[in-house]
Formats: sequence, structure tokens, C-alpha cells
Amino acid sequence: MTSVVTILDSLARSVLAAAPDLLLGLLLAVATWVTAKLAQRAVVRGAARMGGDAVVWGYLANAMRYLLQVVGWVTALQVIHVPVEALLATLGISGVIIGFGARQSIANLFFGMMLLAAKPFKQGDLVQYGRPPQIGRVSELRLSYTSLVSQDNVRVVAPNSVMWRTEITNFSSLDRRAIRIPIAVPYDVDMDWVEDLALDVLRGHEEVADHPAPRFTVSNVAPEEVRASLVAWSRADRMHAFGAIVTRAREAFEAAGMAVTIPAADVDLQREE
Repeated sequence: MTSVVTILDSLARSVLAAAPDLLLGLLLAVATWVTAKLAQRAVVRGAARMGGDAVVWGYLANAMRYLLQVVGWVTALQVIHVPVEALLATLGISGVIIGFGARQSIANLFFGMMLLAAKPFKQGDLVQYGRPPQIGRVSELRLSYTSLVSQDNVRVVAPNSVMWRTEITNFSSLDRRAIRIPIAVPYDVDMDWVEDLALDVLRGHEEVADHPAPRFTVSNVAPEEVRASLVAWSRADRMHAFGAIVTRAREAFEAAGMAVTIPAADVDLQREE
């Protein structure tokens, strides 16, 4: 019984002696977590006020947050007398084993830095990516993944390795985009009439820019029909312009009694829209 009391007394003395260091280490860990979060928010808000690229600054803010947390937590461990050097040595030995399982995560971190340097997109850009191709609007670039919002308003998380290793088509990098509508005109329909009507539809559409002016060009002469193209320019963020223009042009041709086919070839409406 005396030995048990002695052990408990010794344990209590040890806890009391270490209590100040334990409390200080805990406070330092909590302070590090809070400071890192506040610093991250400050960087993001500062970039927003200065008009900086939100994707770039968001990535840097996340990297700074994790770096501050690692430094603060290592310091907290040293305060409570945890042998950090020995712990790091142990982790270094086991890291070889862990590394085989974490290769994909490390690759995502690396490709995140590559995306940061290449800047293929910025926040809010509409891009096509991946295999099979998907379309989404970029919301943020994190250390290991890119977050996007699909056309169905669904949040999509794509690993940075996927974003880097596939072709990225950025529909928002330029302020205007060309809308090309193929049409087929039978030989018994007056081509000049078709051209005048088609250009009137384009010039009167609110999504079509005045400069460059819309144009009508003959692209191919087939045995059964003449194939032409309507070309108009619209703002890049008007993603539904193609469907709206096709609908209005088809209605105009039908009202005029013209057997004009739109489209005359396969058109990827998802890509256009």
C-alpha cells in the first residue's frame, strides 16, 4: 500500500512540475492555429482589395497557413520537452515506407505549384478539363486539388495532377469568342436571300457584337446542297448565346418557308454552351 501511495505521489509531483510547460505548450498550439487562420484570411482579403488573382493568393494563403501551423506546433512540442529531433529521425525512417503510399498526394502538391506558375486559369474562369472532358467554373486552387462548379451547380473537386496532365481549354481567357453555325442550303433556295435573312438575324440579336461584324461564308458545295457558315462574335461570358442564336435563326428560316438545315453537321452543344 505504501508503495502505491509513493508512486501516486511521485506521479502527482511530476504532473504538477510539468503543468506550466504543458499549459504553455497547449496555449502556443491554440495560438498558432488561430494566428494561421487569421493570417490566411488577411492575405485573401488584402488580395481582394488590391484586385489580385484570387486563385494565386488563395494558394499562397493556404501554404502560409500550413507553414505557420507546422512551425508553431513544433515549437509547442519543444516547450513540453518532446524530443522533436528524435521524432523527426523516426519519421524520416518510416517516411520511406509512407512515401510509397503518399506518392499521389505529393504529386498533387507538386502539380499545384506547377499550375500556380503556369496560370492556365483564374478564379471564375469557365474551363474544360479531364478525361472524359468536363466543363466547370474555377472557384479555388488548393495545395492538392482544384475546386470547380459544374454547369449543373455542383461542386467538383479535381486533383491537381488531373488538371495538369490533361488539356485545359479556357473559355474565359479572352473577352470575346466566335460563334460558328453551319447551315445547309438546298439548290432551289435563293442563296442571297438566305444570306440576307441570316445576317439580319445575327445583327438583331442582343448577344451578337457589332464589331467584328457577323459574316456569311460558303464553305462547301455538295451534290445535294450548298454548305455555309454563319460567324458571329459574342462576349465570352455569354455561354448560352449559341443556342439562342440557332433557335432564332431556325425560326426565321421556317417563317420564310426555307428548307435550310441548322446545324448541317454535328455540333457539341455542351462545349458551345
